[in-house]
Amino acid sequence: MKPITVITSVFNGEYFLRDTIESVLSQTFNDFTFLLLDDGSTDKSASIIQSFNDPRIVYVYQKHNFIRTLNKGLELTQGKYIALLDHDDIMMPY
Repeated sequence: MKPITVITSVFNGEYFLRDTIESVLSQTFNDFTFLLLDDGSTDKSASIIQSFNDPRIVYVYQKHNFIRTLNKGLELTQGKYIALLDHDDIMMPY
């Protein structure tokens, strides 16, 4: 079990998503699970997420319902700590 789960809920985030994912994956602390929750996107978000080949990424698709999607993310979290990151945010290097 990884000590940290980073949860990002995505809804039609194709314009920012690649930068967001890269910012998380480039952290110097890398013992985490990156849970990417697709909240029913109709753009290229799914293909962007699936283009990353990183074992820390867990991709979950849900029908569009923001609260249900976040609750699903919390159910899947196994780490001691949770970091929430929006699909258009950048995580600064650590």
